[in-house]
Amino acid sequence: MKKIVKEIISTIIIIGLLAPVIIYIAPFLIGGSFSSIVMSGSMEPAIPIGSIVVIKKINLENIEVGDIIAFKTGETTTLHRVIEKIPIDSSFYFKTKGDANEDPDPWTVKPEDIKGALLLTIPYYGYLIWFAGTPLGVMIFLIAPAIIIIADEIRKIILVRRKADK
Repeated sequence: MKKIVKEIISTIIIIGLLAPVIIYIAPFLIGGSFSSIVMSGSMEPAIPIGSIVVIKKINLENIEVGDIIAFKTGETTTLHRVIEKIPIDSSFYFKTKGDANEDPDPWTVKPEDIKGALLLTIPYYGYLIWFAGTPLGVMIFLIAPAIIIIADEIRKIILVRRKADK
């Protein structure tokens, strides 16, 4: 019975650690277009720094005031809340503001700059993804589990040989 409980707990831990990684690597599995790690506090407390966000493509007509959208600002992507939807010609422009910012953004977001709308947030898990890319993270997340698996297999081989020798 203890072995079954131990396996169930191990499985839950593995799923808990891997699910966000899979969502970050393959956001299309949940209907997203791309994912990113939040590096700014402009959307706190709704989206904390270090969160993973998954963005989905959306029609401009479906974006409403209050939605959180991702858009290009130079070479980066910004994630802010829509505070005004402005119809111009046959399209829409958007005024945005970070939840933690006192003032609205000084620009108007053009339709061609919109990358999508927020689909999912996984708070703080981006720190783990970032850490996994460092040399120490590689050791902890790749090399250490490999050593544990190899050691466990060696232990099993030794046990089988001991039983065979009896």
